[in-house]
Amino acid sequence: MRLVKFFMPAALSALFAIQMAAAQDTGPKPFVLRGYIKEMPALQVDKSFSNPNFLNILHNRLNFRWNASSSIHFVAESRNRMFYNRLFSEFPVYHDILGIDEGLVDMSWVWLGRGSHIGHTMIDRLYFDWRKDKWQVRIGRQRINWGVNLVSNPNDLFNTYSFFDFDYPERPGADAIRVQYYFSGMSQLQVAISPARDSRHTVAAAMLNFNRWNYDFQVLTGYFRNRMAAGAGWAGHIGGAGFKGEASWFYDWVESPGTDRGNLVAAAGLDYMLSGGTFLVLESLYNGGYQRLPGEDVFLLTQPLRPDNIMFSAFATTFSVQHPFSNVFSANIAIMAFPDIEAAFFMPGLNYSVATNLDFDFVSQIFSGGKGSMFEDAGMSWFVSLKYSF
Repeated sequence: MRLVKFFMPAALSALFAIQMAAAQDTGPKPFVLRGYIKEMPALQVDKSFSNPNFLNILHNRLNFRWNASSSIHFVAESRNRMFYNRLFSEFPVYHDILGIDEGLVDMSWVWLGRGSHIGHTMIDRLYFDWRKDKWQVRIGRQRINWGVNLVSNPNDLFNTYSFFDFDYPERPGADAIRVQYYFSGMSQLQVAISPARDSRHTVAAAMLNFNRWNYDFQVLTGYFRNRMAAGAGWAGHIGGAGFKGEASWFYDWVESPGTDRGNLVAAAGLDYMLSGGTFLVLESLYNGGYQRLPGEDVFLLTQPLRPDNIMFSAFATTFSVQHPFSNVFSANIAIMAFPDIEAAFFMPGLNYSVATNLDFDFVSQIFSGGKGSMFEDAGMSWFVSLKYSF
């Protein structure tokens, strides 16, 4: 394993060089390498605009694909990041948090951990894919996207993502085996299992997708980390607005004293595109898993989310607006309210396409909370980034 950790950055760089050398080849490409390099400095302050903290992330992503035939494909993708943050020296636990990989195979490692600097690599896609007629089989670390909503996804049993992690558009993957069968029409059956090092953390489920009355429906059932799970979702339209929703019910296999054995997580929302291109989203969430277990009120934004406890509050409502001012410039803002903990979250942003394959972004994250809430002293952060895609 040490050899793999040592040679991985060099191997990824070699793949990049091979792709660049083959860039002039206009024929079919069985081997494809894509990705980006992003520089993102940031400034964090507390609610009184004091105690400023400067940090920086240099982020490289590599997406490799081998098309062995029309039916067989192999995919490997990685995140390679270099962090600077003076808090790393004061709180070395950050090194351990970044190195955590909850998958069956540990494919995350910190290859530099000195003082205020951390170098980290994670392989979040590594799978074999076979397709034939109505069948598709995928084995390895992959994205199993069962969610319907744009903000919160209680149907995403395998790899729920965090709405606050804006720097991860690819979203996490899961070590799994997934089999899909496509019926006639628009119906589909998916069966997947994601084994874990601790069997109690295994996830196994089946989902049926079908279309009725111009709506897409899905129903699912399975085993989620020592709990039974059942859920459903839909996507359609009301008038000119998109109407989506999903809900999942979780129930402990074994009863634990002082713990609610079952809980519901549900979310529904509307989205609408105005004539000028402005895109509006309104979504509400009920998180019945909030504080279900003693001590679960402590929550880190960097921790992986779980579909049975998908937010750090029982209720949340999100409203977002995105508007393109031109073909190269757009702005957006998301506002999330947590009424039961008297807190709110604001995330405005700007995007400007500087040139082909070169993008500039500005993102701010502002947390506001009443006295005694978990966001009382959270403060705010500003991020700017320059991203080159190849």
